[in-house]
Amino acid sequence: MADSILWFDSQGSGDLSFLSSADVVEKKSNVPQVITTEETVKILETYRKRPNALVCQYNRPFSIGRLKMELLPSGSVLGGASLYVETERGRLLYAPQLQIQRIATVRQMQLKRANTLILGAFHPDPNSAMPQRKKERERLIEVVKGHIAQGQYPVILCKAVAIAQEVTKLLTDEGLAVAVHSTIFRINKVYESCGSQLGNYTHYSKRSQSKNRVLLLPLTSRPGALTGVPDGPLLVVEDTISEPLAPFAAKRPIEKFFLSSSCDGVELREIIAAVNPKELFFFGPYAKRYVDELKGVAPKIKPLFPNDQPTLF
Repeated sequence: MADSILWFDSQGSGDLSFLSSADVVEKKSNVPQVITTEETVKILETYRKRPNALVCQYNRPFSIGRLKMELLPSGSVLGGASLYVETERGRLLYAPQLQIQRIATVRQMQLKRANTLILGAFHPDPNSAMPQRKKERERLIEVVKGHIAQGQYPVILCKAVAIAQEVTKLLTDEGLAVAVHSTIFRINKVYESCGSQLGNYTHYSKRSQSKNRVLLLPLTSRPGALTGVPDGPLLVVEDTISEPLAPFAAKRPIEKFFLSSSCDGVELREIIAAVNPKELFFFGPYAKRYVDELKGVAPKIKPLFPNDQPTLF
């Protein structure tokens, strides 16, 4: 619909944008009026951002003009959503970040069949699966307990949203003593206010260091981020295999683990088969590669680029 005012995850363009998760918002972006979930707004507020939001619940259809819409859980992060749209031209599902594997801290992913499907391509190889989540979780616990048995409490770097909450619960469920950075602490409290049980942990600060606790810090590229942090073994939980390590990480021995907040290429094939679209679009850092490698999974498949934003309905 060429005259539609609706955009997807726009941070400065358009009159009204669907915001799929708090992860999407850049630190210095100008967020327009958005359609999003209450949980996403609460997480944004921990970063002192308050968008002009039309707050919607999952599975509650609503209309704006001639567009009929419904938010579906993405399964990846608290408040994360896909947007299902019914138009005069057919049905569209915008699903930028899906996680098919069950995560205890968030609602399980839901899908609907659609004529047009838009997916994010965030893992480098569409033909390779990420390490199995269950095994990575078990390996992380085994390594953490092994270090503690030697009198060393690890420092774990991970994404402050989604991954940090999963790791917090994973560690506390094992009865381990945990301290978390203030950014993670605030987001953890949002998860808990929305019903997620993350266990017992404390608030870490450099002024009041928590001894004999596993420490969770946000994964960041900011130099000096580890200044003053205890000298425990450094573990990094990454979202995808291609992520570069933060510059400071090279100065300390590390072990890497992978708990992705989005589906890999193998899992996306299952998504595509379930939605059964006639048109398939990919966006993100590996959009072109996914289009090249997945030809034939839909009658029409194309990449979307930031400087090429066609009207989709």
